[in-house]
Amino acid sequence: MPSALVPLTLPDLWQQEAVRHLRAGCDVVIDAPTGAGKTWVFELFYATPEAARLGQAVYTVPTRALANDKWREWTAMGWNAGICTGDEAANLTAPVLVATLETQRERILTGDPPGLLVLDEYQMIADPRRGLNYELAMALPPPSTRLLLFSGSVANPAEIASWLERLGRQARLIRVARRPVPLEECPVENLPRVASTVRGFWPRVASATILAGLSPLLIFAPRRREAEKIALQIAAVLPPDTGIGIPREDLGLVGSDLARTLRHGVAFHHSGLSHAARARWVEPLGKAGRLQVIVATTGLAAGINFSVRSVAVASTTYGDGRFQRTLRPDELLQMFGRAGRRGLDDSGHVLTTSGLPALQDAAPRQLQRVNQIDWPTLLRVMEEPGPGSPLERAATVCTRLFSRQSISPELAAASRTASTSRLAPTRLEIQGPDGSWTPLKPLPVVQMRIGDCLSWHKNRCLPALRCPAALELFSPGRPCRIEHDEGWIYGKELAVARLRDDRCEPLPWVCKILGLGPREFFPRAEFEQAVLPLIETTWAPAVARSTVAHGTSLAARLDFSGLEVEAVQCGGVAMWNPPKRRVDISCGIPSGFSPPPGSAARAWLELGLVDGDGAPTPRGRVFSRFQGGEGLMVAAALEDANYPVDELAQHIANLRGGPRFLPFADGPSARLASSARAAYGHVDHEGYLEGGLSLDFGEGTAEALALARQGGLRALGREAEDIRRGDLERATMEWQSLLRHVLHAASPGFPRWEEFQAACRSRLNSL
Repeated sequence: MPSALVPLTLPDLWQQEAVRHLRAGCDVVIDAPTGAGKTWVFELFYATPEAARLGQAVYTVPTRALANDKWREWTAMGWNAGICTGDEAANLTAPVLVATLETQRERILTGDPPGLLVLDEYQMIADPRRGLNYELAMALPPPSTRLLLFSGSVANPAEIASWLERLGRQARLIRVARRPVPLEECPVENLPRVASTVRGFWPRVASATILAGLSPLLIFAPRRREAEKIALQIAAVLPPDTGIGIPREDLGLVGSDLARTLRHGVAFHHSGLSHAARARWVEPLGKAGRLQVIVATTGLAAGINFSVRSVAVASTTYGDGRFQRTLRPDELLQMFGRAGRRGLDDSGHVLTTSGLPALQDAAPRQLQRVNQIDWPTLLRVMEEPGPGSPLERAATVCTRLFSRQSISPELAAASRTASTSRLAPTRLEIQGPDGSWTPLKPLPVVQMRIGDCLSWHKNRCLPALRCPAALELFSPGRPCRIEHDEGWIYGKELAVARLRDDRCEPLPWVCKILGLGPREFFPRAEFEQAVLPLIETTWAPAVARSTVAHGTSLAARLDFSGLEVEAVQCGGVAMWNPPKRRVDISCGIPSGFSPPPGSAARAWLELGLVDGDGAPTPRGRVFSRFQGGEGLMVAAALEDANYPVDELAQHIANLRGGPRFLPFADGPSARLASSARAAYGHVDHEGYLEGGLSLDFGEGTAEALALARQGGLRALGREAEDIRRGDLERATMEWQSLLRHVLHAASPGFPRWEEFQAACRSRLNSL
């Protein structure tokens, strides 16, 4: 394939200035538009003697696709470059290492940072889930590590530079206001007229763009199905491109739909495509400018830099896992920034019309961290030896963060509490509905319907069934919300049947209870009115309020308001599971390590991540080896001595599987979810647990991958109609990444950890 880039011959003045600052020993923060040539600053500096004396340079990017792209590009240039992305690790000691930032976390925390650390797209510091990794990558390296930061969508880069200065570093900010290829709006109505035989909005827009000489055109679509649909519609009205021929041996990996569009110079690009289809066909052709039209999902905004002249954004809302999300102005800025090729175009074009976003809708982002605490990272810091108590060490790290609200006072206070004497007389108190603390001993304990009780959640006193902790009282099923007199309450969804068109096929456990034969079908209305009431005793005292369809699965929504629980009468109401504390009677302050409710330290204590002195427990050490809530689930499974580690090594595929494999959720890997909920309950901890499970947990992923290994995509059957080859590849890649992560993680001193590592090694070798 031809090269996608036109080589730059002379660096701009700002690029030369950036290199001078780096050579002088300064950190450099570069604020420049997309396409201005930020990466070339690194390439220029890498060729200097000063860069060689620094040692290894680690170039971090936010996505694996970008890492692979950079690695291939620099390897093709003859560089000795390595890659480290979790799923791929090669030539790790090379002078240049391209990596995702999370893979460098342990290295930075344990005092082994690289000589030069590049953070491409450093605006990720504002990401609620990954932001602290970026903060720590800037806050913890010693002065001997040179920092180089790139972004084109930050409104307050000067604050980042000032923060680095406050940390004792020499930081220089370079701002480039003017794009080398300016952007212009092009109303769709101003494009040339096309033949009346061309029907459909996007086929007409694409044809007119080509007639106007404004192609290649990149269209951002909100979802995968829309991307494919738009690409197929456009390809149908364009003549064949005789320069693009797909060999017969590649037709299978490309697929019939993509092959059809490629023959007309059109492609779609999304995560459902196989890696081979993206990396061998769509991306090389797009980077070379060989495609007339590319229709991509929004993930490409921070992905491969295709060579295009014009950009259009089809919708400002898109699917984000289980939810819909609206594009932020800085994300639109990234998308529009793809338009215009330096050295080829005088300007880039943003196509607009009524209903499509325009340039005025795009703007840089004001960086401000929202989720200012990353529990695994802080617990890892607390585990490392150093001055002061573990909590004080974590508090010290927090004082170096960019976050506007520091959690260090909270941790320091918890540390002081941990050292309080435990010898004074104490009493147990509960928190009443008005927030005051009342001695427990004289209060009456009664049996009450949980629907009539109150409880505490995140510093608010709510109806008990509005609190996630209540979900652990009724174990079967998935958490859900049920309409109620008070607006809504938590309930459970329990799968009861498979949907076949408009008919219901009861699941095997329902057939067993009712004595039904295999493959008996009922109309949905008859199933809900006549069959469901026959199994109500199975989930008593819960009551089925309604049913809901998820793909081909039908679930009953269960309300367990009538479940009787033990409650404490306080302030005229029944309190279920009220917060408790032990108080030193002599001075009226909490005794022992008793952080305030709602604090991070209290959550660590309740989850068993720290002990009575605030030091990480074995469970906390396992947790600190993983991202988000993944370590909580792994620790709970390892604590279950009856859970075979070879099965666990397979079941951790669910940890990052997402919602796509839910139709296969009734298999053995459900044990991983059961272990976690048995250990922690159906609790919510923002960023870590949702209903007792880690955020990206995907029930049924392990079963789907096992079936696919036996017979490919077809082996998944009708339940797989929304699953693509790329989904299976991505799930497998994430699984392999987790297996490798376990193999290379430092030992947490946890029972069965070495057995688990051996099982992961065996499983990885078999993939």
